[in-house]
This record gives sequence, C-alpha cells and structure tokens, in this order.
Amino acid sequence: MNEMKFTYITCNISMVEQMEELLKELEIQVYQVIPKALAESNFDIPHKDTAVWPGFNAALMVQEEVSDKSQALMKRIEEMNHTAYNNSELIAAYQWTVNTFVLPEPVAPLQGSGALSD
Repeated sequence: MNEMKFTYITCNISMVEQMEELLKELEIQVYQVIPKALAESNFDIPHKDTAVWPGFNAALMVQEEVSDKSQALMKRIEEMNHTAYNNSELIAAYQWTVNTFVLPEPVAPLQGSGALSD
C-alpha cells in the first residue's frame, strides 16, 4: 500500500551532495534542500557557523508517495551511518506518514495573457 511519507533529514553540509545523489538513485523527485541550518545534536559538536562553533548543517525535506522508496531511503541512510568515517558524516532522518496534503497540478498558461512562455 502506498501512502505519503514525509522524511526530515539533517546532516553536515559536506554530506548534502551524497544525499542528493541517493535521492536521484532512488528516483525520489520531490524534495527541498535548506542549505544552511544551524544545528546542535547529541552525536557531534554544534554547527553554528561561528568562530567558536564553525560549520553548519543542511536540512532536506522529502515527500514520497511510494512506500518502497521511503523505506529504501531510511535503510540506505542507516547503512551510510554504519560506514561513517566520523561523527560529522552521520545523518539524522525522521519519517512520518502524512494524512492530509494537497498535490499541485501543473497549469497551462493562459492564452494571450502576456505572460512569459518557454
């Protein structure tokens, strides 16, 4: 059974490229990246982008309707954590079911509206 899942992922900025590659590999197409998130965690030093606590995290928000893809995402993140070289390579992920949502449908531009077109 398919149901919408929302996955919140936070990781060191150095891991974002690997996370986006994983999303592409799993054919997950709907996600957002917040490229600079100041963070504290229980597994690494604070990332506050200051002289005292340099560095920062990124946050990814994933919306996926195919349950198998959502499960595979969580499994792969867990595997990545098991092979992490250090705590800065660890990835935190939280997933829950979305009961109510609105999926936008693409709209056709109005004819003669003067709007820019491709």
